[in-house]
Amino acid sequence: MKSKVEFIAPAQKGEYEYIGFDLEANAGRFIFPCRYIATGRENAANAGQEKAQKEEAKKIVSLIKRVQKEFSLGGSGDESFQFYSMVWLIRDYIDNGYYTETERVVRRGDQGRIDWKHTLRHSGIYFDGNNLLYRDFYVQKNKLDEANLLAQIYKCCLAYSAECIGFLYNVSQTERSVFRIDSAGDVGFMCYHVQKELGRTFNSYKQMLLRHLLTILKGRQGKIRAVSLCMHDKEFEYVFEFLVNSVFGTEVVQNFYNEYGYKIKDENRDRYKCFPASKLRPDTIMENPNGSDPDFYVLDAKYYNYGYTENPRDLPQAAAIAKQIGYNYYLRKSKGKTFYSIFLLPFAKREEDKPIKCIGYATDDLLSLSCVEKMDKEDKKMDKVAVCLVDLKTLVDVYFNVAHEKDGTPIGKADMRQALVSVISPYF
Repeated sequence: MKSKVEFIAPAQKGEYEYIGFDLEANAGRFIFPCRYIATGRENAANAGQEKAQKEEAKKIVSLIKRVQKEFSLGGSGDESFQFYSMVWLIRDYIDNGYYTETERVVRRGDQGRIDWKHTLRHSGIYFDGNNLLYRDFYVQKNKLDEANLLAQIYKCCLAYSAECIGFLYNVSQTERSVFRIDSAGDVGFMCYHVQKELGRTFNSYKQMLLRHLLTILKGRQGKIRAVSLCMHDKEFEYVFEFLVNSVFGTEVVQNFYNEYGYKIKDENRDRYKCFPASKLRPDTIMENPNGSDPDFYVLDAKYYNYGYTENPRDLPQAAAIAKQIGYNYYLRKSKGKTFYSIFLLPFAKREEDKPIKCIGYATDDLLSLSCVEKMDKEDKKMDKVAVCLVDLKTLVDVYFNVAHEKDGTPIGKADMRQALVSVISPYF
């Protein structure tokens, strides 16, 4: 069964407003981050491209769900989105199989629960001495009604869900229904029947099932917001920050928060009142894997465009530079350790590229900045912020423990940390 989702890898950051699943009524698509997947790379043409796209989409979905939960993004009311109803339906199918209705039938026999009312009314009786005997018994049995209308609607919505997102759960094929999700008449009739069933059932499981079926059907009609699991392109910075901290972070960042505040003179007493200010919170702290100077690196994840445009305007500006340099001095003063700073920006590496590269450094020394061709090694190291690019896809693969070199050698978090230290060493 061919997926209803089109996979898109934008050539430029911000080309699409969202990243993730977009399941509008007639245009199901998955938007990858800029130049993330093979469709935007040099090795695009290969036989397993669709399979690779689906596998990469699984990773991005997992990250979006994780980050939305951790940073409280995406708001509430998930039940109103088609995607979540599709997920619920597929999981229900995996756990319980197809939904079926049952009908109670009464028939002649001795296997089952005896229906005494029916037996007394319809069975012949006779006496054997003082014993009253029944010629026949009528028993109750539950018969599966696979042709039931609701069961057919379930199969129809399940098949549509499998076509859209089934690859996330390895569900690619389901039984066909007498109804078609692409028929306006069928969808309208199914909505009517589901709504009617919802109004007359008190079973909690069935109520939940009906609500999810209705959400899928109304989404197909375009009557509800069908955008599913996605985040604004600008919000993807949270995912990038999460990845950088997961791969490079070795320390609990809360232990490195900068404590600032005010001392306001008390005019009535010869003392000051102390008032805390907001804290400067570094994104990621990485211990030097070589055990040498510096002791730690302060990493600032910037989901900026420079790695794709190479436009200096897309680099972190003065406020970000000053903040990183401030971290170095404050942490050295408060912790008694040496700290160097690094900006990490995403890029899409070419076949011959390493997953991490250093392109230079930022500094508060305007004179050295004017000497474009000179790298002044006498600059104070703590007044520099190295600027590094990291391949976003490699970062994701390392997080999921599936990253490899060309020769098949696994790439782990320790390898990435060591590589980062190696590429910045000429700049300090």
